Amino acid sequence: MPVPKSPLPLWRRLLRLLALLIVLFLCGSSARFFWMTRDRNPGYTLNLSVSPSAAIANPKPLKAGFGRRIITPDISNPARPVWLAGFDQGRSALRVHDDLYAVAIVIDDGSHRIGVVSIDSIGLFHDDTLAIRRALADELNLDYVTVCATHNHSTPDLMGLWGRDILHSGVDPEYRARVIRDAAASLTDAVKSLQPVRLTAHEIISSPEGLVADTRKPEVFDADLRVLHCVSIADGQTLGSLVGWGNHPETPWADNRDLTADFPGIIRNSLEKGIIYDGKVHLPGLGGIHVFVNGAVGGLMTTHPSVTVKDPFIKADFKIPSHDKTRAVGNVLVARILNRLATNTLPSVTTAPIAIEAQTLEIPVANRGFLVAGFLGLLDRGHSKFLTMRTEIAVIQIGTISITCIPGEIYPELVNGGVVKTPGGDFNMEPLEIPPLRELMPGQVKFIFGLANDEIGYIIPKSEWDMEAPFNYGAKGAPYGEINSLGPETARLLHTALSRLCKKIQAQP
Repeated sequence: MPVPKSPLPLWRRLLRLLALLIVLFLCGSSARFFWMTRDRNPGYTLNLSVSPSAAIANPKPLKAGFGRRIITPDISNPARPVWLAGFDQGRSALRVHDDLYAVAIVIDDGSHRIGVVSIDSIGLFHDDTLAIRRALADELNLDYVTVCATHNHSTPDLMGLWGRDILHSGVDPEYRARVIRDAAASLTDAVKSLQPVRLTAHEIISSPEGLVADTRKPEVFDADLRVLHCVSIADGQTLGSLVGWGNHPETPWADNRDLTADFPGIIRNSLEKGIIYDGKVHLPGLGGIHVFVNGAVGGLMTTHPSVTVKDPFIKADFKIPSHDKTRAVGNVLVARILNRLATNTLPSVTTAPIAIEAQTLEIPVANRGFLVAGFLGLLDRGHSKFLTMRTEIAVIQIGTISITCIPGEIYPELVNGGVVKTPGGDFNMEPLEIPPLRELMPGQVKFIFGLANDEIGYIIPKSEWDMEAPFNYGAKGAPYGEINSLGPETARLLHTALSRLCKKIQAQP
């Protein structure tokens, strides 16, 4: 007779159970990682080249149109909290201070038509951009659409990193679908409102002092204001404008639990209605609809709590983060714009040929944190292949105006110059990403659209990359940006590709 086996000791049974649970967890997490990072748009590629030759040969009236939709989420259901993005997890929205928007401008030169929609959000991924484009009707005849995020830190999480804790995404799929739908609707409204315009482009030299700080050396800013002002030929009234400036919209700071459009909302509202305090109009508005697009915010450009903002209208200083400080930031910038427009002597144009160069680009994912976030099911964006993200870049020219669309938070020195070999940098190398992008761009007034068509994180010069001791400038620890960057090769790859697009667009007639 067989001898019966003795039962396994309890501790061995528990150990086996624990091992089985670990294997199941790893298998489940791995399956979730590959599901979360699967290519949502398999085989997708973009290589767009639009020539201005038709518009040059047969000039037609330049047209512009504007549209906007409110995208403020419902926060009335405590069982379904709205998680705010940009600082720590677990920051649920308690109130609505002011509405969030998707705001669009469409420009048509008679031969080609482009659209720009700017969304009050922390950021959107390339998958979201493609979803918005797919939601647009063919009869809108849009040759190219750029989707930008204002990078607002008091808006719902649309990236997945700021849920109730570090193990849970903060994205509400229904809200994401609504943002995609309303972004497309704002572009549709803009097309429907197209009419002949006079277009004036402004570059307003602005000091960052008292508005924005650079929290990382070298100190380089994207502080100048750039404005496209559209006036109806029919009645001489302002239809709207597009405003570009570089700064993180996080003025109320980390303790804020209110939904707010931050200073981009103040800029839009005050340009339309004027600068008003306690019922008194200090500067009249323009009417119309106004689009704000963020610029080069890497570095980190921010109205830090250490920055004192002086409000020139009520003669008050604001240092502690608050909505009043936000209003002061926005209205200082609006005053500069309104004063320029009131004294404008620049020529306007009624024709301006459009040229476009746009392409997809694959960038390696070297950031382990991003991989862990995908493993945990937080960072819900597709990869074109293993450890590789597909993103998108573009250069657009409208007459003497140019726009470079950059899919993340680019450091201003890559745009305006000033990339350095930092003392303590990991690679001990001379700068690679030169000359600066604005030097390569065509035209006279040169916009940088940051967080355009994607959010891949910080775009850091390789010669300034710093993850290992000794740290830059004798610092005690590594700087912040690298933990939210795809890796040290990102800036070089983008700079090389954008340089090529700038040369192509310069070579067009």
